[in-house]
Amino acid sequence: MCGIIGYLSTEPGVSKKIIHNLKKLEYRGYDSSGICLLKNTKFFLKKSVGEIQNLEQKLKFDDNCTLGIAHTRWATHGKVSLKNTHPHLSQDKSWAVVHNGIIENYLELKSYLESHGITLSSETDTEIIPNLMATYDNADNIEKLKQVTCMLRGSYAICLLHKGEQAIYVARRHSPLYIAQNKTSCMVSSDPVTFGEDFDSYYALPDDCLAKVDLKDILVYDSNLNKINIRPCEIGSFEKSAELGKYNYYAEKEISEIPKVVEEILLNYNTVDHFKKINKEFMKNIKKIKLIGCGTAYHACLMGAKYIQKDAQIEAQAEIASEFRYSNPLIDQETLCIFLSQSGETADTLLSLELAKNMGAKTIAIVNVPYSSIARQADIVLPLCAGMEVAVMSTKAYNAMLTVLKLLSQHFRWLDGKPKNVDFSKLKKVNYFKSIDQIDEISDLVLKHEKIFFIGRAEDYVTALEAGLKLKEITYINCVSIPSGELKHGTLSLVDQKSLVFVIATDPDLVAKNLSSASEIKARGGKIVLVTNLDVKSCEDIDYLYKFDETEQALSSLLSVIPFQVLSYKTCVKLGFSPDKPRNLAKSVTVE
Repeated sequence: MCGIIGYLSTEPGVSKKIIHNLKKLEYRGYDSSGICLLKNTKFFLKKSVGEIQNLEQKLKFDDNCTLGIAHTRWATHGKVSLKNTHPHLSQDKSWAVVHNGIIENYLELKSYLESHGITLSSETDTEIIPNLMATYDNADNIEKLKQVTCMLRGSYAICLLHKGEQAIYVARRHSPLYIAQNKTSCMVSSDPVTFGEDFDSYYALPDDCLAKVDLKDILVYDSNLNKINIRPCEIGSFEKSAELGKYNYYAEKEISEIPKVVEEILLNYNTVDHFKKINKEFMKNIKKIKLIGCGTAYHACLMGAKYIQKDAQIEAQAEIASEFRYSNPLIDQETLCIFLSQSGETADTLLSLELAKNMGAKTIAIVNVPYSSIARQADIVLPLCAGMEVAVMSTKAYNAMLTVLKLLSQHFRWLDGKPKNVDFSKLKKVNYFKSIDQIDEISDLVLKHEKIFFIGRAEDYVTALEAGLKLKEITYINCVSIPSGELKHGTLSLVDQKSLVFVIATDPDLVAKNLSSASEIKARGGKIVLVTNLDVKSCEDIDYLYKFDETEQALSSLLSVIPFQVLSYKTCVKLGFSPDKPRNLAKSVTVE
């Protein structure tokens, strides 16, 4: 959510570098963008609503500046407008800032500034930061930054310019920020994916730190202004920019990569013993397991809980991270908490991790981004090996989560002295996209109906939840996902001739019950699409049968979601929307 770029160079013309790298952060989601360049002691500010290309068109001038900051904004405080777009200047034009996060005591600090004769020109919480910096006259700038951050409550990644210096000042709390440096330039960014072209390494700033960055040095301080040393991280393949290649959209590309991702996970986990630390000693006193995540990651938690209880007979429960923190969770040293996040920066999940650690629980992170905050703070990290995922709609990362969770549930089973009972090698023979040509026809059915439902039982209910989320988040079609057995407890009243109901059935022991639910829907006038990998006997109540490739029952959930990922993508494109950048949503939700 939101993106920050700061760039300082020995060579003039930094605006092109800044814009080029700002575009690499588009995947995070934004509704406006802006840039501030420093020339001598004067700031040049340009802002635009909409895509970065609108901002780029305003930069048609000779740029001989060597220092600038830029931002992609996703509105929180204040509507989408030029006055609310970052960067923001202090009233005296001495400081410029870009900021990710939320300042919770913004109104209190606004009143404080107004009492000192400072009037804010925007509706944002961000504008208080440069104005607070300008109120301190007698301290050096790092000391000023310390004093200001001590006044702030909430989360932030702050990047500041002072009109009299060729330097960038930064601070972070609960929101990621990184620095890279070479012989001719230095760069600050909210995501290391921007560093791949020009830098060999980068520094991940620790939480609650301050820093001053110039061409000579990177000085990092803790909250008490004690200097701290941080080790550089090498730029890896993940940080290299994702290329779209032959595809029209990243969503299409990432769905197509699912077979390769699953293969990579199985190879990686067979080569590297990622479960080495999850041994009998680690699990010795564990009585229950909590799986915690948001959105798609929460659905993976639901599936993972089912895997663990079935395979290892350990009590496992999925929790929504934003609810977990406020539910007075009963966790202690006998609890294992597993945190799932594609980005590894999801604010509610990160804060839940900190809560769990404070309460004495053991922690495992399952994340896709190796340098993320969640990965750094958990006791053990299990990588997803999915490669960079750009589209806001998560697809390959979800399948990766299920694969790692299934491997983990089998490992728990093995630790308990039971033989592993899933043959992952069978996935090599699977056609992940069998019958995919039928999706166009099913997409047309979706567009002809006003009400869309997804139903299933057990693991298929989790797939129903994820299918519904995929469809609604990029097509903006309202839909409902419920367990099949809950139809009669309220939702059946919504079913009529305008309804299309997807019945998901992959468990042979439950298929008869699912077909019974289909009959109830048909009797009310609804149309039925049965999605299965089983040999189902003909049923006159089924209007459309979609059959994906068969594999052993324990692995069906890895495949059953793929038709719905493709369905959402195709329906979105038919409606003329972007599947990569749905409205109002961001790829990485770094604020509560």
